[in-house]
Amino acid sequence: MHTEFDVAVLGAGIVGAATAWHLAQQGARVIVIDATGPAAAASGASDGAVSVASKKPGVLARLATESLLYTRIMAKNGPLAGQFHARPSWYFATNDVELEALDALRAKLLALDGPVRIGQDGGPDLLAGVGVSVRRLVEIRGEGHMTGYSAVRAYLDDRRIARRWPAAITDIDPDTTGVTLSLAGGDDLRVGRVVVALGVSTPMLFPEMPVRPLSGHLIITDKPQSGALAGALTAGAYLIAKTSSGTGSSERPVVIDPLITGQMLIGSSRVPEADAARMDFTTILHLVRQAAAIWPALSERRIIRTFVGVRAAVQDGLPIVGPMDHRGRVVMATGFEGDGICLSSLIGREVAAMVLGLAPTPALDRELAALSPTRFIHTAREAAE
Repeated sequence: MHTEFDVAVLGAGIVGAATAWHLAQQGARVIVIDATGPAAAASGASDGAVSVASKKPGVLARLATESLLYTRIMAKNGPLAGQFHARPSWYFATNDVELEALDALRAKLLALDGPVRIGQDGGPDLLAGVGVSVRRLVEIRGEGHMTGYSAVRAYLDDRRIARRWPAAITDIDPDTTGVTLSLAGGDDLRVGRVVVALGVSTPMLFPEMPVRPLSGHLIITDKPQSGALAGALTAGAYLIAKTSSGTGSSERPVVIDPLITGQMLIGSSRVPEADAARMDFTTILHLVRQAAAIWPALSERRIIRTFVGVRAAVQDGLPIVGPMDHRGRVVMATGFEGDGICLSSLIGREVAAMVLGLAPTPALDRELAALSPTRFIHTAREAAE
């Protein structure tokens, strides 16, 4: 049967968009399909940090390091020109548990020996304007920021990429020569291969993939009258929440992030639910009070918007990336739980290579193998037996 496209990328978030761009660079006929539109989910509701420091030690931290380096290249002579901006960031501790988290952060970055380095490390006097509850500050140098929806648009601006939305996929049927996609409304589309970058929607088509939603409350302020902040201020509790099953701290993992507009983004809760329309006033109030205690200049600002973003999380804390079977007709690229902005450029490149049968980057073999969906397929089969 004739295939209309070599590859269909399902999901127009930043990972799907980056994958489509890399496929188009290799001459593949590629279409991006989304139920709503570009950056409609997690990619459009993120802080945009391209951060190694916040990643879980091991596989994710190593991949984030490589992705940061590649993102810099893409920003010099690729689609991310004008999207990625280098900037410092700060991690702070207000209690003993967070102090230990900052020690672990320092050890992790020293072990990685990559482009992300510790700058200043000391008391609250290192950064003018922090609140009296801050006991320690660690400056991180070498990272950066890019707005998710803007980066998605930059990738999809490539005229070689076909687009189709709103268009919901109701079924995927791979065979020995290609894949038939069934779309809502009764249409079918025949393609050679499929990349699944559906985030929290992944289990609707692949129930064996343990992707679950984690929602986070986010707050946007107006522009400042005073109290400028050059980079994000992130609680040590956030590091603990990202690297273990619990926060380990009595405080919620607040992040205070300056946007390129001059506004501030304050976040974020981590709640196991998927209702982006559900706003909890108590959580918002707690985050605002906590943020104002850390950066008192926020007290002079007005809140102009609050919303809930939904992340796609996986039970073992690692995203799902790789072919579903030996034929490689269906390749997963999902479950990034807030790490998609940072990892997107690298994952897009490597997934495109997988789909086209090209050699992956040799230095990443072990890390990519750890993300393979087969780790869950085998478990599901064993449970069924």
